Amino acid sequence: MKFWQSLAFVEMDQMVELACFCETLGFHGVSYGDHLVTTKEQVDEYLYRQSGNIFWNPETHWPDPWVITAALAQATTRLHFLTTVFILPLRDPISVAKAISTAAFMSNDRVTLGAGVGWQKAEFEMVGQNFHTRGKRADEMLQIIPALMRGEITEYHGQFYDIPAVKMAPATNQPVPIMVGGYAPAAMRRAATVNGWMATSHDEQEIYPLLDTLNEIRQQQGNADKPFDIWTGVKNPGDGTHERLKAAGVTMVNGTNFLDENGQATLSSIDDKKRRLEQFANQFLK
Repeated sequence: MKFWQSLAFVEMDQMVELACFCETLGFHGVSYGDHLVTTKEQVDEYLYRQSGNIFWNPETHWPDPWVITAALAQATTRLHFLTTVFILPLRDPISVAKAISTAAFMSNDRVTLGAGVGWQKAEFEMVGQNFHTRGKRADEMLQIIPALMRGEITEYHGQFYDIPAVKMAPATNQPVPIMVGGYAPAAMRRAATVNGWMATSHDEQEIYPLLDTLNEIRQQQGNADKPFDIWTGVKNPGDGTHERLKAAGVTMVNGTNFLDENGQATLSSIDDKKRRLEQFANQFLK
């Protein structure tokens, strides 16, 4: 079981020190999310909470994940970096491949792309991307991006992207693992074609039915026997939680986070964050 720590919503001036602290404590890696902007007033329903309301505010920091990855990689030596999740169809495949391959090169191959298709329609409209074709475009992007990052001569002619024979350099030294997040059947089918699937954060008992659905899809696609990672956040883990999840197929879990008691993203001191990290590490990482 690999333990990750989410640095989503963390104040930017704390991220380097916290990443180094996570490495010292023994976390496998750190993760962070992705949004270009937060609207002043929420205009789209947030799909991953029953209320439909987001749990951050317009002042919450959302650094570019590949810029922050390159920065954190220079301050650490073994820590890995994961996006939870990077919204692929907000961008074009060539720009995405360039950003990820650069971060992978600068981190000595410590990068995993956690990808999703997004939920905030307003954000798509602001950058001129079609919200309604985002899933199909993501499917094409997942065919284009790996070849570009490997430095291969890449040519692609699809419904949405038309790319002549091109080469991107520098290439990555190793393939960048790709995981896909989401709960819709299309998202799980998409995940089954790459290296893994990602959930958000759940109570332990909520995770097992999701795994059953995912495993059924992988069986249908004939991918059930290939190596496959499953990542999820776990609310209020206790004795035996991670062992049971590992036995069920979960390979990665998100460690303690820095939300308040109401599950809201709020400012907090770095000392408070370090205290919570140490508590989690002493309970589960030793």
